[in-house]
Amino acid sequence: MSVIAFQRFFVTASATTFLAGAALWGAAGPAAASTGGGCNGPASMQACITVIEGDADEELVFEARADLGTATAPSCRLRLVSFDETTGWRRESSFAPCNRPGSQRKEFVLPNPTEGHVYRAELQILPNGKNYEFAQFVSSPLLTY
Repeated sequence: MSVIAFQRFFVTASATTFLAGAALWGAAGPAAASTGGGCNGPASMQACITVIEGDADEELVFEARADLGTATAPSCRLRLVSFDETTGWRRESSFAPCNRPGSQRKEFVLPNPTEGHVYRAELQILPNGKNYEFAQFVSSPLLTY
């Protein structure tokens, strides 16, 4: 093999390797790494977790939705609880009345989630106010980031 042929071979092989690496790097960003998530529960009460593009990086959106109507007791309360199952971290929203007409929605946005962690959202419905007797829980599917 001549020197010129060797140089051509080296340049072609290097360019091919670089392009293949760039394609893999672009496809294997944080969005490609997250699995699971979505919503769970009937239309009247759902817990959801999704990945969105934030201002600087990706964010997780924890969401709880409920449409229980005005038939619930005046003392009924609901809230969203966001979990990092890997570390045990949790964030609880404030309680909101269940018996408002129309749909209730609670949301929490977590910027810069940690890679490899498992997250979930939970809707908690407490028919007796803050008493957990007869409470209902709806959990989102797990999301591994």
